[in-house]
Amino acid sequence: MMAVRSLSNTGDFMSSLKFVHRGCAVDIEIRARTMLWDITIEITPFDGVELITPFGPRKLKWPRTQEFAVLQNALVDEVCEAIDRRLVGG
Repeated sequence: MMAVRSLSNTGDFMSSLKFVHRGCAVDIEIRARTMLWDITIEITPFDGVELITPFGPRKLKWPRTQEFAVLQNALVDEVCEAIDRRLVGG
């Protein structure tokens, strides 16, 4: 599920992606600023899902050089790969 909302009339906006991958709830929030992508990633395993190393919230700031759709797809791919690498017995 993805939601996009405008933060002001300057063209800044916020997008929230929420999905489940291999027993983990993923919440990616992307805020578009004038020159930066302000990104927060939270991964929460459901009960019974064991990870080799737990995830903590991640906050990233990337230059706004990539298109939104490219950035969004890259983040989803990277998060899914990170979950796959940390699953116990996966």
